Amino acid sequence: MKGKWVFGTLTVCLLAVACIEQQKRVIQSVSISSSSSDNALEDSLATDADTLLLDEEFSDEPLPSNVDEVFDDFLFLFEHSNRFQRHRVRFPLPITDAEGNRQELNRNQWTHHSMSLGQEFCTVLWNYRRQIDLSMDENQQQARVEHIYLHSRIVESFGFERDSLSGEWNLISQSSIPFDEYPQSDFLDFYRDFATDSAFQRRHVHDPLRFTMAAEDSEEEPIEGTIDVDQWFEFAPELPKAVLVNIQYGQQFSNPNRMVMQMRGFSDSMQNIFVFQRNANGRWRLTEFEN
Repeated sequence: MKGKWVFGTLTVCLLAVACIEQQKRVIQSVSISSSSSDNALEDSLATDADTLLLDEEFSDEPLPSNVDEVFDDFLFLFEHSNRFQRHRVRFPLPITDAEGNRQELNRNQWTHHSMSLGQEFCTVLWNYRRQIDLSMDENQQQARVEHIYLHSRIVESFGFERDSLSGEWNLISQSSIPFDEYPQSDFLDFYRDFATDSAFQRRHVHDPLRFTMAAEDSEEEPIEGTIDVDQWFEFAPELPKAVLVNIQYGQQFSNPNRMVMQMRGFSDSMQNIFVFQRNANGRWRLTEFEN
């Protein structure tokens, strides 16, 4: 079903969706400093199905044979298993702070690191929608998980690499850089204001806003239309305001005036997609939204 909707019908639909989506997709805002992020999450996040993998003293279960096929599968187990995480860090691990100071971390100094920072969603930055398929690329050799601290303007990065012989993913480095050295810092400064200031957000939502909503029946076409800025605020999902968890799969940003932000669950298939574009005056605006 495609086409323009009558204003009244669209409003009723969106209000109904809002009630459901706000309950299902509220994303917790995490206020956490980079210095304390190492201990933000322990294995209590794991489900009962993961229990056999969590504690080495209780488990000798073999690892899933396909754990290294795609990076996301590896990352899920790396997040939830102490035993697996310690096995997949290449020690001594080089660590570089935002001032450029370098040290090495030995195995006996390692504590469980949370890649998700306790959030249920990650916020992956892309240049174009078509790049999203990179997350399922089985030939990928390198990836990075980034903790983007919007207020301290620091990006903490965890570098992963697939071993050329064994095919196993390993954490090989940890580093931090200030925003000024991060290629997408201009957008991140804009996004911080967009997420935390409703008046700023209102001024930076294109009116009308292109809107796509998945049909309840997966076999049906998605519903497409436009909404005005007031309708946007009636059902817009809560945005992370303090820190973003971004994953770099190797996506390139050839167009500096376009950003696609994909908010997706770490353990489910729910997602929201925001498309931002910067005009000739240097002003970023949200131009499309898809849920």
